[in-house]
Amino acid sequence: MSEAEWSRRHIKIFPARFENAAAVARFLKPFVAAKHILPRSAGEIEHLMKHAFIARSKRKIVGFSAVEIYSRKLAEIQCLAVDPDFQDIGIGRALVKMCVALAKEKGVQEVMAISASENLFRSCGFDYSLPNQKRALFIQPQTLDIDKYHIPPQAADHFEVQPHR
Repeated sequence: MSEAEWSRRHIKIFPARFENAAAVARFLKPFVAAKHILPRSAGEIEHLMKHAFIARSKRKIVGFSAVEIYSRKLAEIQCLAVDPDFQDIGIGRALVKMCVALAKEKGVQEVMAISASENLFRSCGFDYSLPNQKRALFIQPQTLDIDKYHIPPQAADHFEVQPHR
């Protein structure tokens, strides 16, 4: 058996610890650069460590995922990434399963995933909450030119807009 084959067959998945944060940040860097996942600050990655899992082959991180628990009602799978040399052998599914199991243990009612890998999440049991009715829409207010979206003049006659202070 070649070293590459051995490495692909001997994967350990374990809960992340705070001291893993810097290594995880280095692992995630190419996925951020390729725009596969959103950029995270060091503080955000450290925060994710309490509900995260790492896949390792020998001493190398080959996969990572976290579940951000917002409330007992909702959690989100975040930063799912698997080294390209270790894809298609079930690491992503195993990481998702670990995150969902943790959310279940914490009593969370629903876990969402925002991903370009719809097939992976659907194969893990995820589905649209309201098929053919609603989709998640996002806006990034920090980069938004809010003046571009003005109230039509005919609507402005019916109400007064006061900004939040």
